[in-house]
Amino acid sequence: MVGALNACFLAKRNFQVDVYEAREDIRVAKFTRGRSINLALSYRGRQALKAIGLEDQIVSKGVPMKARMIHSLSGKKSAIPYGNKSQIKRC
Repeated sequence: MVGALNACFLAKRNFQVDVYEAREDIRVAKFTRGRSINLALSYRGRQALKAIGLEDQIVSKGVPMKARMIHSLSGKKSAIPYGNKSQIKRC
């Protein structure tokens, strides 16, 4: 993700940028290593996307996540917010 973002910053400064993916497309691969995970977009990540003019376009396709849920062995659930109050309001 950082490489793609850096490519966007360089392109905004009129550099010729080519981006290559080393892994094969996991949607069509017969075998893939590792696990597929969901991506969370933090306040800092949103600020980076805002700097290249893509925040609204990317955020509009996401699902808001205001906190992580911690599940204790006893079954108790506790929410821990992402960021501080001013950052959470933006989600």
